[in-house]
Amino acid sequence: MKNNPPLRVLVVLFAALSLLIVLFGVNMARAAQTTPIAPTYGAVIGGATQLQPTNPPSPVPPTNAPPAIPPTAVPAQSVPTNGVVPSAVPTIAPTPTALPTLRRDMMGIQVHPNVTELQFRYLMDGAQFMGFRWMKFQLSWKELEPAPGQYSLLDSQIVLYMRLAQGRGFRMMMSVAKAPDWARPPAARGQNDGPPAQPKQLADFITAMIGRYNLQPTDAIEIWNEPNTAHDWSGVPMNAATYLKYFDAAYKAVRARSQVPIITAGLSPTADGAGSVDDRRWLQELYAGGLLRNYPDVQIGIHPYGWSNAPDARCCANPSGGWDNNPTFFFLDTVDAYRSIMVKNGHANGKLWATEFGWPTFDGLKAKDHVNGPPAKAPSDPSLGWMNRLTETQQSAYTVRAFQIAQNGDYAAFMGPMVLWNLNFAFLPDFVNDTKDSRPEAGFSALNSDGFPRMLYNVMQAAPKQ
Repeated sequence: MKNNPPLRVLVVLFAALSLLIVLFGVNMARAAQTTPIAPTYGAVIGGATQLQPTNPPSPVPPTNAPPAIPPTAVPAQSVPTNGVVPSAVPTIAPTPTALPTLRRDMMGIQVHPNVTELQFRYLMDGAQFMGFRWMKFQLSWKELEPAPGQYSLLDSQIVLYMRLAQGRGFRMMMSVAKAPDWARPPAARGQNDGPPAQPKQLADFITAMIGRYNLQPTDAIEIWNEPNTAHDWSGVPMNAATYLKYFDAAYKAVRARSQVPIITAGLSPTADGAGSVDDRRWLQELYAGGLLRNYPDVQIGIHPYGWSNAPDARCCANPSGGWDNNPTFFFLDTVDAYRSIMVKNGHANGKLWATEFGWPTFDGLKAKDHVNGPPAKAPSDPSLGWMNRLTETQQSAYTVRAFQIAQNGDYAAFMGPMVLWNLNFAFLPDFVNDTKDSRPEAGFSALNSDGFPRMLYNVMQAAPKQ
């Protein structure tokens, strides 16, 4: 196909038309959706548990120029309102020659699975058109098993969606987190998310999950999410030694039935605080506690968010704009710190799996309609001011550059798949608003509030893949 430009153009045109066809159905399905959406947070929007600058600045555009790969986005198309799909094929913008060639087998995206089947089929189309081989679900245990041994409709949907994705050729990554109240320590019920009271309960859930899902569509399992923050790990001691007890039980439950890669929980890049534990120290304590000795095939989860800093940027030569005065605010510094700890502990042949990463922007995000809708209202919380600093062009360029860095040079030797966070949070109900603060997760989304592609989507689709 590389030597046949007309064929490539036809494929791209067909992809764009397919998006339009499916999108109409998605918007119809959105109106009928009644399944509640559970809040799901990423590493860098945990509020008080995160490092904050001493004097948070006003949200202003950064002065550093983005990498020299800003492409021209695919022109937005109108949503048909009369049930008739336009017969004309939309015009596709020329592909910029500066975009690097990326490896699709090392790229993934997280999808919120609490959607209708029609929506999920649309999301598979989008992930496929963007060139991702991996798809990640975060399995919210409390939503899947609200009472002991009683599984929800969402659980059945997950089984179906995994099989549908497998049929499309996706490699599936599951992240297990968020124990239900009935399994948690009594004092922790109704509070922040966290693990069950006993590690065996987690093992029992995973064993049952493997039996229900058969794990055939699953290619990797991440054991929990950000246990170094009170947001995701409350009710039991928040330290690496306690996490290892749960990891041990989960690891053995998986290995009893499957040989898929097992990944440690991606940690929130943060420092010690009232609601957080330094992620670098946490990882070192995992190794000191016998991580590599007891689980020699373990993979290391990482959440190398960059806040509003470019993926190439380093800390902290000229800290001045806020969220740039500590290495935890920088993509490359976090990756390098984790790799150094791995090598120090004899794990040089191991891999870092970026189970979440990304950059947010509310630039170009609109409520209700991507063409005529009002601009989305960005979060007004001063601790989230960094979310209002990037343009769509910067978000897109930073994302492509991060994939490029991880897939080339020395980094290619130890970086595993990288999962972009996220595909579809912006079109979940009430995540994007114009009169009240939008949900922070929406700023990372590759899709707009009505499901149409944002610039990030278009750029990722335009980047050549191999």
